[in-house]
Amino acid sequence: MWKRSPAHACHMNNTLVIGASLSGLASAACLQKYALDYRIIEKDDKIAAPWHTHYDRLHLHTHKNGSNLPRKKFPSNIPKYPGRQQLIEYAEEYRRAFDIQPLFRTEALSISKADDGWLTETTNGSYRSKYLIMATGAFSKPLPLDFPGLETFPGEAIHSSRYRTGKRFQGKKVLVVGFGNSACEIAIDLVEQGAFPTMAVRSPVNVVPRDILGLPIVKISLLLGLLPPRLADKLSGPLLRLLIGDITALGLKKMPYGPLEQIRRDLKAPILDIGAIEH
Repeated sequence: MWKRSPAHACHMNNTLVIGASLSGLASAACLQKYALDYRIIEKDDKIAAPWHTHYDRLHLHTHKNGSNLPRKKFPSNIPKYPGRQQLIEYAEEYRRAFDIQPLFRTEALSISKADDGWLTETTNGSYRSKYLIMATGAFSKPLPLDFPGLETFPGEAIHSSRYRTGKRFQGKKVLVVGFGNSACEIAIDLVEQGAFPTMAVRSPVNVVPRDILGLPIVKISLLLGLLPPRLADKLSGPLLRLLIGDITALGLKKMPYGPLEQIRRDLKAPILDIGAIEH
């Protein structure tokens, strides 16, 4: 285990990994595979910290066989779409399997170029490294809530990052702003907990089923990805319309191009439907 050192000390490693969530753990395991010296730091007091604060109902929308970290698959007793707590437990098993020892409560404050490497100043000393892996995630700073009139709204307004469960909204009307995968799953959770959600959707969307005849849509899309996106969307279009139906009848707007072209053009995935359309 890494020992805490005085703040004035400077540690030298081949690679410094910043962040001990899933990407940081995966990086550490791969560095170990090639016997590369590394150190991993984490500003929180636990690994996979963001997953501990996500809403209770959260599940992966991708099949576990394509979602595991390098060198270790999900256990066979885990469902094909793992839930939040199961993913946390998997991350802990992963850490133990590779004896990954992050230095917790160590936040990177600044990074600068130094000689042939990097100098990282942290709340727990300085670190010099030849290489640097930024595994700090993309969701640590939620977009602020900023709607005209929100200051006079008499009800409660929360960001999805603070949503945990729909239990306390039972019997209440709730507006879910957005139509991403998280928004759709939160809306489903609200229905299941006895609330009455409505969804406000600004942009056109593509909606695809999570599974087709028991096969994960992600696996099917990988096969279709061998074709030009526009052709693949044209071939799969009739089947998607049969399975999903006419989303414009629900008030949604259809994107002018299909889901595979959306991934190629916008670098964004379509909505993987797990029940929101039916509700």
